[in-house]
Amino acid sequence: MNMATALLAAIKARGLDELFQLEEGIGKQSPAAILETLRHPPNGSTPLPSDKLRLIIIYYLSVPQSSPLTKDQIVEFETELKKAGVGDGIKAFEYVRKVREIMQMSNMGGSMVGAEKAGSSLVGGWEGGFGALSKGFTDRLKDGGFDNLLSGVKNFLPQSKNLPVTRLVEALMDPSAAATQALQDTDDYLFLDPRQPRQSGPGAGKAKRMVHAEGIVFVVGGGSYVEYTNLVEWASRVGGSGTSPAKKVTYGSTEILDPEEFLGILEALGGGD
Repeated sequence: MNMATALLAAIKARGLDELFQLEEGIGKQSPAAILETLRHPPNGSTPLPSDKLRLIIIYYLSVPQSSPLTKDQIVEFETELKKAGVGDGIKAFEYVRKVREIMQMSNMGGSMVGAEKAGSSLVGGWEGGFGALSKGFTDRLKDGGFDNLLSGVKNFLPQSKNLPVTRLVEALMDPSAAATQALQDTDDYLFLDPRQPRQSGPGAGKAKRMVHAEGIVFVVGGGSYVEYTNLVEWASRVGGSGTSPAKKVTYGSTEILDPEEFLGILEALGGGD
């Protein structure tokens, strides 16, 4: 068994294709549907406890603030996660809840509301990585007679859409094509241009809607490969067409995290470590 078929077999065994499909339309799911997935994974698959934990966190962040989950529903989710064996990982879910509650109380949840309006775009954790993965070996698998394996994961290849970081970069570099919410979010950004004369007053330092060909994105904290690939895909998709110049984006972060490492950091924060 080569690497490609082993990877596909692992995807099916954990039901990652089914979970991904669920996450793509996470905003339309009911708490009952999510609980059913936790209790009875589809097609007899056996997701890891961390897979179920990520699903719950994604769902919690995707529920509109106008109709949040009730305390009883949250208790049900926590009970099922504990049954699934997440152990101390439950602290990651608790930390996410605390942060969102603080943001709501501080009236600082504007950017999160914008992400909710984008629906499942908030969820794009698999997006860039498996988009690139599909280009690399899908055709070769088909040629090798592995259509039966691919048929079960055909929905695992995501639609082309921008993650939150990419939407903000688009608003700064190509505002004419950006979403209204992203433009509103970035209008309050500080704009520093040494070529421009010094300004004073209420509008000084406000972000200006200009077209830029090059940009550097640096995440203070944990970055991810999927954010990087999503930016690269966006740049290649919009660059050099019509009046828009080719885009070049450099991505960096304090550290690069995989999903398991990210959950570990949330768990440590939730435990006060």
